[in-house]
Parts: sequence; C-alpha cells; structure tokens
Amino acid sequence: MNEESKAMFHVRHHRRSGTVPAAAERPSEHESERGQLLVVFALALVALIGMVGLIIDGGDTSLQRRDQQNVADAAAMAAGYASANGQDPTAAAQTIAAANGYTDGVNNTTVTVTVASNSIKVDVSRPHRNYFSGILGFASWGVSTTATVNAGTPNAVIGAMPIIFNKKAFIAANKNPNAPAAFDEPGTGSGDVPTTSNTFNWTVFCTANGNPCNANSATVDALINQDGSSTTIYSDDLIGPLNAGAHTSLFSDLAARVGNAYPVAIVDDAGAMMGWAWFHLTGSNGGSTKQINGWFDDKVNPAPMKIVQGRGASQGVYGAYSVDLVN
Repeated sequence: MNEESKAMFHVRHHRRSGTVPAAAERPSEHESERGQLLVVFALALVALIGMVGLIIDGGDTSLQRRDQQNVADAAAMAAGYASANGQDPTAAAQTIAAANGYTDGVNNTTVTVTVASNSIKVDVSRPHRNYFSGILGFASWGVSTTATVNAGTPNAVIGAMPIIFNKKAFIAANKNPNAPAAFDEPGTGSGDVPTTSNTFNWTVFCTANGNPCNANSATVDALINQDGSSTTIYSDDLIGPLNAGAHTSLFSDLAARVGNAYPVAIVDDAGAMMGWAWFHLTGSNGGSTKQINGWFDDKVNPAPMKIVQGRGASQGVYGAYSVDLVN
C-alpha cells in the first residue's frame, strides 16, 4: 500500500469512527455567523429592555418622589400647627401622611417626626417597586423625602412699630376688636419703661447697624413715618425706651396709621425684651390726654414675623405664632 493509499485509509477509518467530521456535517461559514448574530441580538435585547426599564422605572420613581415630597411638606405643616395648638405633632404628621397614602409601617413606609427647639422635621421613606429594572437586578430602590418647618413664637420681625408694652398689658388687654384697650404714655420722670397693664412707651431698636439707643422724638418719628422699622429686629437685640415725657408729634403721625396692625415689642418690668405681639392700632390721641388704643391679636403666620434659627428666642407666648416651611 503506497503512502497515498495509506492516507486515504486513515481518513476513511476516522470518518467511520466519528473522530473526523464529514464535510457535510461541519457548520458552514454562514451558519456560524447566524449563530453569532443570535447571541449578539439576545444580549442587545437584554440591554435594550434594561434601558427601557431604567427610563420607565426612573420616570415612575420621579413621580413617586414628587408625590412623596408633597406629603412630607403637608405633614410637616400639620405638625407645626398641631404644636401651636398644644397637640402632638408626631400624631398630626402621621395622620396627614396616612390620609395621603403613606401610612407609617405599611408597605415598608416610614414616617419619622423629629421635634427640636422651634423646628419640626418630617422624613417620609418608601421603596419604589421596579417593573423592568429587575432584569438588571434592581427589584426596587429607596425613595426618601424630608420637610422641615420652623414652628413657635417668632424671634425676628421686620416693620416693627417703635412701641413697647409691658407683658402685663398683653395679658390684661381684651383680644377683641370691638373692645380695644387704652394705653397711656408714662408720666414725666425717670420711669421710661412701662410697668403696668395700661401704659406704653416709644422706643428705638438698638441693632448692630441701626439707631443709637439714646433716642429722641425725631428718631422715633422716622420709624413711624416709614411704617415701622425697615431693619429686621431680633429678640436678643437691645430695646431702648424713649425718655418719658410729652411727645405730641409722635401721636399725630401715628394717627395716620390707625386701622393697621404691626409687630410690637413686649418687655418685662426691667425693660428686657420678652417677645413680640401683633397689635391692631385703633386710635392715637396727642391732646391733653395722650393715649393710643388697640387690641392684641392671636396671629398665626404673620408675614413680618419669622423664626430665625441661631438668634435669641422669645421668652413667652404673646399672641403671634409662626409656622414656616423652610426645607
């Protein structure tokens, strides 16, 4: 048997034994390419579904976050108003959240209320259930929102009228527009600070960049004519009462503001700042009997009165209460 015959014999032998595939059994070049295309298509399909899933689930998550933020805002405001009324802010916040579909402890939802000095924070958390992104291993992702309110007695005002009352005046006066109280100017002498329930005095607010404490009628009159102090006054600023005595021009200029309401300072017997009240001015008489008339209002959210964190706190509750959404 020559060499060529031997080679043919070995080929036939391997074909019979199955070790060498016949030409007809080998995949053609086109069939191999089709197989590769199927693999690439399958991978591309998975990637496409994943991208579509991210878009759809991402958009749905954004809608949930927006709705959840609205719930957090409403719950925080409810907590602030509950605190103003002496009620439990946590219960109020969780009640509002539950009424809007976010019940604490249901569907992995948490509604957490944190009460601090003059502020209340509400955190709302719930996972978003993904419908397509699960293919990529993201069955859900967390969604958390937060809202904070400053709530309590205001410690900062703008537009304060340059008038001070003793805290006794606020306690004794009728909070009734139909029965305004009369307040006399302190008599001549050294008694600059009003110490009774039926007296008041003019003032100038001593701030770092404001007027000097040694006020005169012209200084106070300027504050009246600009419809109250244009500078923000804080509860830890100094209050300087005007020297006692007759100041007829102040009464006449104040009379032009009758019918309006203003923040006014409340002090103790030593003249120390205690807080702010909302005062409706109903009369100003600079004649032989020098008086102003008005009534105090239990005002909620007066626009000129705010809570500023880091400044002196009001020492008492004098009618006004502020609930401001700050976050």
